[in-house]
Amino acid sequence: MDNQGRGSRGGSRGGSGGASNSRTTVREDPRVDRVLRALEEIGNPMGRQIQERAAAIAQAAEARIALATVAAHGVNVNQGNDIGNRQMHQLVEQFLKLKLAKFIGKGDLQVAPHWIEDLEKAYEVLGYTEEEKVTLVVYRLRDTAIDWWKPTKGRVFPEGTALNWTVFTEVFNGKYFSKSAQEHKMLEFQRLHQNQMTIDRYKAEFSRLSKYAPWMGEIPLDRARRFRDGLRPELRSRLIILNPRDYDELYERGKMVERDMKDRAAASA
Repeated sequence: MDNQGRGSRGGSRGGSGGASNSRTTVREDPRVDRVLRALEEIGNPMGRQIQERAAAIAQAAEARIALATVAAHGVNVNQGNDIGNRQMHQLVEQFLKLKLAKFIGKGDLQVAPHWIEDLEKAYEVLGYTEEEKVTLVVYRLRDTAIDWWKPTKGRVFPEGTALNWTVFTEVFNGKYFSKSAQEHKMLEFQRLHQNQMTIDRYKAEFSRLSKYAPWMGEIPLDRARRFRDGLRPELRSRLIILNPRDYDELYERGKMVERDMKDRAAASA
């Protein structure tokens, strides 16, 4: 019996040792790591989806608040415009995602033109229509600015009148952009030269500042000549030979010449 007992106890110890080895093997089994990694990979997209969903809900809520705020001030965003099949709340949500600055109608005189410029950059990228631009701008107006626009809109755009962004900016600048500040911008335009800018950047600056020199839009030839005169001498001299007929052609030919000059410089380097 002693031998059997010892055998039995030995067997138990052996069994325990085997179980211990078995547990050790399980812990080191690479399949467990793969399962854990798989669970983690599943969790990450789920977490991202939850975050994206939460962000979408928050954005929709912000759009509803913006709509309510505008309505509370008595501004009818649908007056005199035809946005077609694009629903207003979708436009507002898209617009609010940009998180552009709000304009309250007070502060530094330079705030107003910079605010308009930031809006126009966003509008250009998103391809908004003239009507959409005016319709959406109200969601960035606050305090005295939205109180000003409520009665002003009815006078500037009577019932049945198509909304127009240029008209809005003229009225807005007349209210919030002083005459002296406008004259400063006009002087900045008159002094504008390409210097080290690319022709694309020069064109963008030319377009931005030329609206402070309204006579530029009245005579297309004068606009083209002013653009040409501000180009770098080596670029301007080649364009004079080509003799472009208008502003758009001048710009397109200028791009071609600038690209050719860069290619030649790179080839000779």
